[in-house]
Amino acid sequence: MKRKTRASWWFSLVACVFCTLSSFAQTKIVVLSDTHVMSPDLLVRDGKAWRNFLKNDRKLVDESRELFDVMIDRMKNEIKPDLVFITGDLTKDGETQSHQYVVKKLDELREAGIQTLVIPGNHDRGENVRAVCFDGNSTIPTATISDSTFEKIYTHYGYGHSSLRANGSLTYACEPIKGLWVIGIDSGRDGKVDAETLDWVCNQASVAKNAGDKVVVLMHHPLVPHFYQSEKSIATSVVDDYENVRNRLSDVGVNVVFTGHFHTSDIAKAYNADLSRAIYDVTTGSLISYPCDYREVLLSDDLSEMKITTHRITQLPHDAHFSKIAKRRLSKAMKGMATQRGYGVVRGKMAKAYVLHAEGDEHQSKKAQKLLRSLHRLASLARTFKVFSTSSLANLEKMAVSMLQDINAYGEKGRENQVDDLNLTIRLDE
Repeated sequence: MKRKTRASWWFSLVACVFCTLSSFAQTKIVVLSDTHVMSPDLLVRDGKAWRNFLKNDRKLVDESRELFDVMIDRMKNEIKPDLVFITGDLTKDGETQSHQYVVKKLDELREAGIQTLVIPGNHDRGENVRAVCFDGNSTIPTATISDSTFEKIYTHYGYGHSSLRANGSLTYACEPIKGLWVIGIDSGRDGKVDAETLDWVCNQASVAKNAGDKVVVLMHHPLVPHFYQSEKSIATSVVDDYENVRNRLSDVGVNVVFTGHFHTSDIAKAYNADLSRAIYDVTTGSLISYPCDYREVLLSDDLSEMKITTHRITQLPHDAHFSKIAKRRLSKAMKGMATQRGYGVVRGKMAKAYVLHAEGDEHQSKKAQKLLRSLHRLASLARTFKVFSTSSLANLEKMAVSMLQDINAYGEKGRENQVDDLNLTIRLDE
């Protein structure tokens, strides 16, 4: 009788410990963006057309399928997240075959018990002249998908019956984890969120918050500029009318928005109109652009805190030096862009600045600060010899300071912020 009581006591103790540990279980999320997967069926024959497409492109479209496959395998076998977010530009250019390939791989995650939520990017639907098959020296137009087809083929990935849907938009809201609502905002092909959709999003967020739940948002285009005048220098680098979108979301208690589009991993802290509420724009870099980032997010058991860490794919099965090649590709593309914009004389330094920005946490980088000092010296010489106009030079210097010191809202009193890009803990409802 005594042994029976002791065994019963041990069983109760083990059960109690197990329940206690379970109650502190964290939710693990992987965030990907801009995977730009191209179906292998679209390369009929290698040749001039394919080579010209890849020339001077920062995107590693030629490695997109393998990078996606490696990431899927890593999630299934190593990371084993509870949830995956993909914030748009799933495919190269919206080709039906590319979407079919993406869904096939997401099905593997679903079979492994890993839930995925996606939103479309500007490359993911509608007619696109870049949606082609490559056949030797020629390109052949190929089919793309419509909005209705997008929601149909991604029915298990945000667009199923358990989701609430906004009228006339691919925007949705769902509760993948009890107490956590995810709102996927469709920012279209040109980075715009119409007034009706924004009203719907804010209403859904308010309902969830009033019920005591947490809310995070997915959107393809960044919520705020991540460096000085990016919205003026680079088309669609930020969602249209971003001040209004930022204010509306933060006013209803949203304080984390996961975005993509810009192909860099950068976290910008912003505020609503009266600076009373904080909101973080967590932009995740492209899986197929150096440094090939993805995020891991750990949510505390009570969903009050998220810990963000950033990881990279540095090798491929056939190429141990993949990361070096990817970096060279990005640098070459940025030099070409600088030359096209009339800054050929400093194209090398501009390319270095962008690469350092892509690597993130620029304010902690000795290379970035050394480069900034060098750019200031060059600016002084440029003023002396009148190489650029005074206004252009002033804007370039401010952009360099903002980018290389990792300051968003540069020059905006009360809004300037410098937060870590790669590893950051955020309190929800801050």
